[in-house]
Amino acid sequence: MRRVVIVCCLLVLISFTGTSGVSAKAPEDTGTGPLFGGQWAWTNDTSSQTTTLDSLPSIAEDYTATWCTNCVKVEHVLEDLENNGEIKKYHFHRANDHEDPFGSDNTEQHFDSRYNAGAPPIVVFNGTQKQIGSTANGDSLEDDYRSLIGQSLNLGSGNTTLSWSSQDGDTGVVSWSADLNMAQFEEYEMSVNVWFVEASAEFTEGSNGEEIYPSIVTKIVEVGNKSSGTATVSIPNSYDGDDMQVHLMYHFTPIETSQDTVIEDTSEDSDSSSLPSISAVISLSCIIAAAIFKWDN
Repeated sequence: MRRVVIVCCLLVLISFTGTSGVSAKAPEDTGTGPLFGGQWAWTNDTSSQTTTLDSLPSIAEDYTATWCTNCVKVEHVLEDLENNGEIKKYHFHRANDHEDPFGSDNTEQHFDSRYNAGAPPIVVFNGTQKQIGSTANGDSLEDDYRSLIGQSLNLGSGNTTLSWSSQDGDTGVVSWSADLNMAQFEEYEMSVNVWFVEASAEFTEGSNGEEIYPSIVTKIVEVGNKSSGTATVSIPNSYDGDDMQVHLMYHFTPIETSQDTVIEDTSEDSDSSSLPSISAVISLSCIIAAAIFKWDN
């Protein structure tokens, strides 16, 4: 009889402790400002292109790792959306990770400062909307992502131009020009950046089984803060092959004010959300201990 009681109590314990974290997290506003662009060229080439702002692709920034099995589902969905012409995707790998050779302090700083990097997968669309995890919040991840993509930045009908000229293989000259209505961004500071992206790299030791990892952001360089300009930049080495690309991106961040910012303390809410499970575990543990003591005596 004692064994039956103990087994039943243990089953109840398992039912309590196994239910946390099942529900999907709803998308959230990053609060960091828009990010757009996506024009690109091969770093070993010379190129010039002009694109209307309203035809730029939605930018998807994916925080990932080569050991992250949940990331595989997310990345396959992003790949399908990119193949359909709905987004341009970029993969940011965790820095200082013993099982992921693709991350760097430079790219980690970008993602963490804008979006608070945590455990992958995390996907951010157009710099403004973030969805964490691989569980759909709605009917499917595709529907979730399309809903976020559909939140237009309303950039207007102007143009953006990217010109790139490879120099000696180690450096290149980038020029840009954007016909932006800056009135809609008066609460933000703009920085113009080039992202160096390796088209794909092979890493068979990755435990998520992908082996080939595409669109790896290897380095971000700020080249200016005006709507037009020219800069000379150094080209990073590829992990393997000769497939480095340069991408033009416009970052916007909120202008800091001198007013004190009130930071809400959510630690109590976070702790209290886990208390029911903890108290239930403690209570049931006491019941088990009492039952064992009773039958032993």
